Amino acid sequence: MPILQRAIELWYHVPACTTPVLKLMAELVHNRSQRLQFDVSSPNGILLFRETSKMITTYGNRILTIGEVPKDQVYALKLKGISTCFSMLKAVLSGNYVNFGVFRLYGDDALDNALQTFIKLLLSIPQSDLLDYPKLSQSYYSLLEVLTQDHMNFIASLEPHVIMYILSSISEGLTALDTMVCTGCCSSLDHIVTYLFKQLSRSTKKRAAPCRRRATASCT
Repeated sequence: MPILQRAIELWYHVPACTTPVLKLMAELVHNRSQRLQFDVSSPNGILLFRETSKMITTYGNRILTIGEVPKDQVYALKLKGISTCFSMLKAVLSGNYVNFGVFRLYGDDALDNALQTFIKLLLSIPQSDLLDYPKLSQSYYSLLEVLTQDHMNFIASLEPHVIMYILSSISEGLTALDTMVCTGCCSSLDHIVTYLFKQLSRSTKKRAAPCRRRATASCT
């Protein structure tokens, strides 16, 4: 694993090197047919996620330094790697072999680093490109579906302009011809609305509780 990490650090700008490494990592963390089964007391799932987070963060932070890329080369030099990182992050978040509560409990920033890098990469992509490149579309919207389902607290904590970018991308994706993209957008929107409804219901109950107590006290 250190060799792969070092390769990403040195040759992040060379797709011939980074693409195979990123795809290998994405395949490694993909829990296809539930092949990754760790004992409940095993740290292997957490260690695997930490390595994944490190690779995504290393590649993401470095690829953002390459500056402007010609339009005809932007997918090969930048977007293809970003798309693979999105697929990798989606696979590890939905693999069901990592207890993500452990990271906050022990002050481990691996999860936060991976999610923050995702946001940086996302904001570096013109919104029109999200639908112009099919593989990028599928990897982004499938990742967004997982994030809105299991990590809405993170989404809700983002800056308003980031949330608007995400909501706008969902709006655009709803009209996409790709069924997978359209379905993913519907699911993401459902998760967001459900989260908002629960938050509003909770705040309404908190406001109503003192009123009920006062009403009960006045009756007695």
